[in-house]
Amino acid sequence: MSHSALKSQSDVDNSPHAVSIAEEPIFTPRNLRVVCIGAGFSGLVVSHKYNHVGNFKDHIDLAIYEKNSDVGGTWLENRYPGIACDVPAHIYTFLFEPNPDWTSFFATGPEIWRYIKRTSDKYDLARQVQFNSRLVESVWDQDKGKWRLKIDQSGTIIEDEADILINSSGILNKWHWPKIPGLDKFQGKLVHTARWDESLSWDGKRVAIIGNGSSAVQLLPKMQPTASHITTYIRSSTWISANYTAHLTRDGHNFSYSDDEKREFHEDKEKFYQYRRNIEHEFNKFFYALLKDSPEQNAAQELFRAEMTRRLNNDPYLCEKLIPKWRVGCRRLTPGDNYLEALQEKNVDIDFADITRFTPKGILTADGEKEFDIIVCATGFDVSFKPFWKMVGKDGASLNEQWKDTAEAYMSMCAPNMPNYFIFNGPNCPIGHGSLMGVLDVMSDYVFRWCSKISAQNIKSVTVNSDVVREFNTYSQELLQRTVWTSRCRSWYKNDKTNGPVTAMYAGSVIHFRDFLEAFRTEDFDIDYLTANRFHFMGNGLSKREVEGGDLGFYVRK
Repeated sequence: MSHSALKSQSDVDNSPHAVSIAEEPIFTPRNLRVVCIGAGFSGLVVSHKYNHVGNFKDHIDLAIYEKNSDVGGTWLENRYPGIACDVPAHIYTFLFEPNPDWTSFFATGPEIWRYIKRTSDKYDLARQVQFNSRLVESVWDQDKGKWRLKIDQSGTIIEDEADILINSSGILNKWHWPKIPGLDKFQGKLVHTARWDESLSWDGKRVAIIGNGSSAVQLLPKMQPTASHITTYIRSSTWISANYTAHLTRDGHNFSYSDDEKREFHEDKEKFYQYRRNIEHEFNKFFYALLKDSPEQNAAQELFRAEMTRRLNNDPYLCEKLIPKWRVGCRRLTPGDNYLEALQEKNVDIDFADITRFTPKGILTADGEKEFDIIVCATGFDVSFKPFWKMVGKDGASLNEQWKDTAEAYMSMCAPNMPNYFIFNGPNCPIGHGSLMGVLDVMSDYVFRWCSKISAQNIKSVTVNSDVVREFNTYSQELLQRTVWTSRCRSWYKNDKTNGPVTAMYAGSVIHFRDFLEAFRTEDFDIDYLTANRFHFMGNGLSKREVEGGDLGFYVRK
């Protein structure tokens, strides 16, 4: 052997990147423990992808922890009268399970939950779910390259670990009481729309409803007919809009499908598919109406103002108070059938005064005290995006601390200093742009693509680069200036602020979001490897096809 060859071999042996040969073919996957938090829509999409798509079971062990006693997420938890979805039912479905039996164009909350439950049972999507299990702590172990987890199961703390942690807990799950003094002093019935007491009767009762967001808009028309009197406390105006896809409905309103229509959906699969696809297309086009001064935005502004004026019977006082001065879409649009009409009924009055405090008998404002039997708080959720558990990542970084002022993520899915952590609908996600179900599907594909890469390429962890996150958010906030979400309105899109960065909405269309995720920009991540040599995955120089005796001329074309 030549002197140069010996020297070369010595250099290899002494290299800090020297490792022993892995006696296995290239891209041999290692087993991963993947833990998903939540069994609502997104968690069940993860379950379906794992159980029914691809060969993920070969190298992934999946566990799903759900804090509730059943699947369904927000549609299990929210049970207030009138709850419904403002997205057409035929596109508010799992992509793998169309539902020809929807009762109406816009479905009610109970019907949506029954659909989720039925689909979960059909595909056995809860097989990996542990119910009544709330994550209370996740701490990154840098040496092991794993998340150390603590889960509260009905008062008993169990421990688990995960190579990859998925947050599918959703945005609207941490409801909160209004920050008004004296909440505990009220001696009547106090209820929040997100924790509705289904035994509650308001017949002949004096009722206060605080708020005029989506839940209040849906609730008032259900309570008004039988309550003795309702006072609705409104802090600011909101657009009560025509439905997003009003041109696809009958007379611009929700409608029920006939038995013949549902039968045709069952029998003519192609026609049903084209019907659903057309709704999806039209719904996704709504993004154009959210761009400042676009023809679609100007048309929506004119249409919604005229429609609200008509429904308010041209009452100058109500029009002045209830029709916003800010742009359509700055807050989430609220298609409120019968809401404006209910506001004008004789047993309903509107109080625009700021609430000073709760009293033992009711509510006090600068105009005096009003007494109630029932106070309903339709006051929304904590939309700060901070996890509801203790989360400590790389080098002791706390995600709750990082996001205490403003939540900044990468493509809504990854957070700085949080290795192997993926979020469904985190900060700046396309939650109000178009069809959410298509977004959940592409997010799930993205997560499993990372799982496969981590498993097969000697990767210990992937963490989005902090500089990348800053650049991404800087550009996104500039782009968001073109949208109506930056108009001067108080909105949960801006973490319940009037001014400031838009923290909830993605800076592009849902199609733009999909294109970005599918590009799979691994260069935006810091990657740590399991061994000293990142190419350890090359194995013994053979492919799996060769080891298994497969066709080695597969690439030859005719």
